[in-house]
Amino acid sequence: MRTAPARQVYDHHHHRRLMKHPRVWILNGALVIAIGVVAYFGLTSVFRKAATTAVVRTATVSRGTVEQTETASGNISPAQDENVDFATSGTVSAVNVTLGEQVVAGQLLATLDPTAAQTALTAAQGQLAVAESTLALAQAGNETPPQIAQDNETVAIDQQNVSTAQSNLATAQNQLASDQASCDASTTTTTTTTTTTTTVPTATHGAPTQGATGTPTGSSSTGSSPTGSSASNPCAAATADTNTVNQDQTALTNAQNSLTQENLSIAAKRYVNPASITQDEAAVATAQQNVSNDQQALSDTKLTAPFSGTVIALNGTVGETVSGGGASSAAAGASSSGSASASTGSASGGAASGSSSTFLTLATLGNLQVVAGFPEADAVKIKVGQPATVTLSALSNTTVSGTVTETDPNPTVVSNVVTYDDTISLTNPPATVQDGMSVTVAVVVASVSNALELPSSAVTTAGRFSTVSLLTNGKQTTKSVTVGLVGDSTTQILSGLSAGDVVVEPTVTATSGGATTATPRAGGFAGGGFAGAGIAGRLG
Repeated sequence: MRTAPARQVYDHHHHRRLMKHPRVWILNGALVIAIGVVAYFGLTSVFRKAATTAVVRTATVSRGTVEQTETASGNISPAQDENVDFATSGTVSAVNVTLGEQVVAGQLLATLDPTAAQTALTAAQGQLAVAESTLALAQAGNETPPQIAQDNETVAIDQQNVSTAQSNLATAQNQLASDQASCDASTTTTTTTTTTTTTVPTATHGAPTQGATGTPTGSSSTGSSPTGSSASNPCAAATADTNTVNQDQTALTNAQNSLTQENLSIAAKRYVNPASITQDEAAVATAQQNVSNDQQALSDTKLTAPFSGTVIALNGTVGETVSGGGASSAAAGASSSGSASASTGSASGGAASGSSSTFLTLATLGNLQVVAGFPEADAVKIKVGQPATVTLSALSNTTVSGTVTETDPNPTVVSNVVTYDDTISLTNPPATVQDGMSVTVAVVVASVSNALELPSSAVTTAGRFSTVSLLTNGKQTTKSVTVGLVGDSTTQILSGLSAGDVVVEPTVTATSGGATTATPRAGGFAGGGFAGAGIAGRLG
């Protein structure tokens, strides 16, 4: 006889004891979490497959210009921007321009009352005339022109007396020579006649006759001059001539002595100590400088435009007293800091951005520029003459061409950040471009034209090697390439590809929520070529 199995009876007390055990609760919780995770990923995978689409992007190798630029921000400012002030003090008597007026170089802008300056100039000119007169009198031997004329006349008379005496002496000497010659000739004739009369008796061999013992018959006609007159006696005339020569010689000596004495007397009167001349010359030089200074002061009562431009600030008014002492100086807007230029040049309200002492500010609004600070790593690449593009923040879709015209070698350090200011001159800016506008400047530091190029994102660079994913007949293959200049958006291809080749860019996956993710191509990392190539381009 079989015995029926014992019927299991549910033990409520035992079940309650099991449910109270901690390990049971931990196991149950883990099981619930595991089931939830599996369900979540399963559902997400199902919906993702239905909602995502792969976007394949390609790029074609073509020829173009690869450019590498460096950018910085700044503000528009006039190429020439100066504060113009009076150089002398005084009261403003007239303002000849208005705010916003265009002026030309040298145009009269304003004037001061010239009365005081003119009075000072007149006095200085009078002092100069006195100093010049004193110097002239000293240089003339302290003699007035009439005195000098009298001295000259006396000297002329003495010189004439000397000339007359010299002429008289010459005449007397000539007469003496003539009479002495006649005297000598007469004496020779008388001697010959006497000798002939004495030898006659010898010729007749007879006793002496009356003619032999008396006066010779021919003696009255052949002897010395009969009578005592100089006309009939040349020897007596010669003696008289000798006396005349002696007298004329004495007269000449006296005339020469008188002339010499007069010259010595004049020289003594006209002697001036050289120190006195030097002192008088110094006084003239000082007076001339005073006149020059006062002429400049009078000229400075007129304020003229140092260059052609536009009056962008006007503070001076008629009746105002200015302190002067200021020549034209660069306005704050023309400072080397590009950001500072925005604070000046505003013509609204007629207030200059500089100090209130500035009479007016003049600027060349037709010639605009940007002074921008570039980081030191970028500044070393920027050279004068490089082209640039200026983008204006306030004017959408407006760009202006420019050229680097100046590079400042002096650094600007702010919070340990070093920048160098470079000046970019704008080329034919439109009328909408205004002083002070904020801009972004892109300077082309490297450029290659007619180059094979690809978007930089299509090139993968690892170390010194670069590759692309070449698409041929729908199939992608990894292709090695040699790159050149890495520009801002494109890269130059030196070898490995030809114009018209198609390469695949990183795959972009678009989801229904609008987000995109890039999938790396075979043989590289998405986006790796762009970053690596950019660094290589800057270092190269």
